[in-house]
Amino acid sequence: MKTKCLIVLLVAFVLGFTTFSYAQGRDNRGGHQNESQGIQGLDQRLRNAHEGIDRGIKSGALTRKEANRLKSELNSVRTDEARMKADGRLTHQERQRLEKELERLEKRISQLKHNDNRRDTDHRR
Repeated sequence: MKTKCLIVLLVAFVLGFTTFSYAQGRDNRGGHQNESQGIQGLDQRLRNAHEGIDRGIKSGALTRKEANRLKSELNSVRTDEARMKADGRLTHQERQRLEKELERLEKRISQLKHNDNRRDTDHRR
């Protein structure tokens, strides 16, 4: 009896582990991770955008108004992502839309960080 119970538990564990491993190898669209190899994950890109804005604030490359506008745009992308993922999945079209929004935001961050508008940072010293 104990042996049968142990075997059932062992089989359940193995099946659970293989199912989990298989799920880890798939992305949100149901495809394998290597399909999107070379494309940075959305969450990482959102973190990078947030950090880029923070670095621009700290260095004085972004004015307060520019930083607030960029943070608002970043929050808009995050809201869109949450809305799109509300059903538990992200379709190919939804992912493409988010990636376009992120591309625009990343370009905007770069443009504003490299324009001639600078925040006076001398008062911090």
